[in-house]
Amino acid sequence: MPEVRQPGTGLRGEGDAQSPRNRAAMLGHDMRAAIADILGGLALADLSRLDPDSQLQLQRVQSSAEQLVRLTDETLALVTGDDAPRADAPLPTSLGPFLDRIGARWRAHAGQRGLGFRLERADDLPAEIGTDPAALERILSNMIGNAVKYSPAGEVRLRVHLGPQEALCLRVRDTGPGFSDAALARLFDYAGRPEDSGQPGTGLGLHIVRELAQRIRAQIQVANGAEGGAEVSLILPRRSWAPGVEAPAAMAELPDLTGCTVLVAEDNPTNRLLVQQMLETLGAEVTLVEDGEEAAEALAARRFDLVLVDIEMPRLSGIDVIRRLRAAEAEAGEPASPVLAITAFVLSANRDQIYSAGADGILAKPIMSLDAFGEAIARVLSKRPAFRAAPWVGAPFDRVHLDRLLALAGPEDGRELLGRMREDLGTVLSGIGEGSARDDMALIRARTHVLISLAGAVGNTALQSDAEALNTAARIGQRTAVAGLVPGVMHRIEMLRAALGGELETRFAVEAAG
Repeated sequence: MPEVRQPGTGLRGEGDAQSPRNRAAMLGHDMRAAIADILGGLALADLSRLDPDSQLQLQRVQSSAEQLVRLTDETLALVTGDDAPRADAPLPTSLGPFLDRIGARWRAHAGQRGLGFRLERADDLPAEIGTDPAALERILSNMIGNAVKYSPAGEVRLRVHLGPQEALCLRVRDTGPGFSDAALARLFDYAGRPEDSGQPGTGLGLHIVRELAQRIRAQIQVANGAEGGAEVSLILPRRSWAPGVEAPAAMAELPDLTGCTVLVAEDNPTNRLLVQQMLETLGAEVTLVEDGEEAAEALAARRFDLVLVDIEMPRLSGIDVIRRLRAAEAEAGEPASPVLAITAFVLSANRDQIYSAGADGILAKPIMSLDAFGEAIARVLSKRPAFRAAPWVGAPFDRVHLDRLLALAGPEDGRELLGRMREDLGTVLSGIGEGSARDDMALIRARTHVLISLAGAVGNTALQSDAEALNTAARIGQRTAVAGLVPGVMHRIEMLRAALGGELETRFAVEAAG
């Protein structure tokens, strides 16, 4: 059966476009696109001008929309039989901001029912946890949602603390009637609410909680409080929340895109503005285009350090833009530019086609946060660290750094320190040149490791950044990237050596004359 092009997307699906699978894919795309507009609009809005109650309501909308994205993915995966999309290597979740979102959402919800909501956090909580944040949020939503539903008055309290052996405990207490004997007897059953319950619903909440808790290797404890009300606790042993906390160093911070030229091809104005603001926050120089034809023209006119392409665009799809770029690069013998595809299509077949076209990474719409955005860019750049060395700007060293360094060394050792630094830079320079000539990636890695420290010691952040990029390229065997970085790095080393030589003569002229 021939492949069928989905209108306006450039993606091809298996079988008839009207098949349940492909119709589900298109519905999922449109749902994600609509939610992306909601989240993008909220991210761009200045909520500080609103009164506190209005801010709280919009924060609640934002939190709910983010959860809706995750639920959409899981529902779509269930309908199509696909696996739910997951990141290549999940990042740790910052616990503080996560709890802040939970608090904002449920404080507003409880307030609408005349209840209070209190979030209590112990002082010794870990800054980051390595569990699935989507599953954890769904668990807490069901736990807190049940507590709010069953509390006619009073407050709902979420207490988060570390228990024995560093188990992470999230305990929800309410001021309702507690669990009846009949409810306890059917606890966690599917649709297990007792028939004589006065509350509407089927009792799916705790069933969902238990299922998700098993997924993240956690335990659920349920009890009636001594002073009334119900108490439901989620217990994550250290082995459940600690894995993944030690993230790779390259992912520990947002990437610095200072001096990086980026092309953004996106037809949606809200998404375009949101991506532009995020990139400029990271220091990038951004060029914006509104459709695929404009993107192809921009890429034919000049080379960019990074390309972000929306997949579904008018006139020319993102898939075709990437294919044209890769074909032109191959014909010209140029190194491949890092390309990050942005899409609301989440089926594995769609993603496979995007990668086959030549994309280095995929970022799903909506973009949930600057952290997620920066992480996706960092992964793409780590695959193709082919930045050209940025033009030299300013002095080859920071005078404050150098003065402080020499003050610590003292007047007697300062001259020797500068001399040794020049010698070490000479060794680095010759080693990088030799490693490049002999295609010796290990030698380049060894010399750039020393260079990173030397450049940092004198405050030359530009050279330090280039040395890190060259070290990474050599480590992963990106020889094209190495070839592109070596000339600029060697030139900067020469300038730094010359500058330190001038300082040596100027600062220690009297000693040299003697």
